Amino acid sequence: MPEHTFYPPNEAQRLLAVQPYAELLTKQQVFQSLVQLTARLFVAPMSIMSLVEAEEVQYPGNVGMPTLPPRLARIDCICSAAVYTSTTTVFPDLRAQPCPWVSPAAQAQTDFQFYAGHPLLTSAGYAIGTLCVLDAMPRAFTIAEQAVLQQLAELAMRLLDLHLLLARQAAPAPAVWAGIEARLTFSIQRIETLTALARRASSTAAAIYQVDIQQEQQLILADIDYNVRQALTQATTK
Repeated sequence: MPEHTFYPPNEAQRLLAVQPYAELLTKQQVFQSLVQLTARLFVAPMSIMSLVEAEEVQYPGNVGMPTLPPRLARIDCICSAAVYTSTTTVFPDLRAQPCPWVSPAAQAQTDFQFYAGHPLLTSAGYAIGTLCVLDAMPRAFTIAEQAVLQQLAELAMRLLDLHLLLARQAAPAPAVWAGIEARLTFSIQRIETLTALARRASSTAAAIYQVDIQQEQQLILADIDYNVRQALTQATTK
């Protein structure tokens, strides 16, 4: 058991749950694309997908933090906050309200002040990591935004399950990943286009574009989630 000041009561079971995912080479382009989509959907400069192990945190996806190492000590990583709850963790202003699960020294060196992360929950309910958005400036995070982040985190978990299932079958599946990746790429481009139009438009038109973006969010998530679920079903029946 790692010697942290805080750890969840189910830590032993949680570590068993995260192990098969952590042992995979999870640095796949699909995870990178998912965090890029997450950042675009929230118009945030940074987004991270993480797996929280016993003493370290690894990052299958990272956008906007080029100096972040592939692994970081758990006590120095705010993503470790994900394992203490099954709901969205939000720190609107880390300068005013520091994260209690991160060392003060590491927190003082961060380039972000806002953090929102939703845990990656296995089918048994164990939090094995997080999908999060970060910003250099403090910001609010509405209930509606939390719901979207939860949907994205659930999608990330299904992608991890698909990755694990295909790896155990020891069968190449380039067509599966190519199809999912194509949808993610198209979705990123679509959101970027709508966001750019909203920024250039008048206030009235910008409000209309914002509604379009919100509607597009749900269409995008539904489309990608459907395809991932289909891929999981097909892989399971093989």
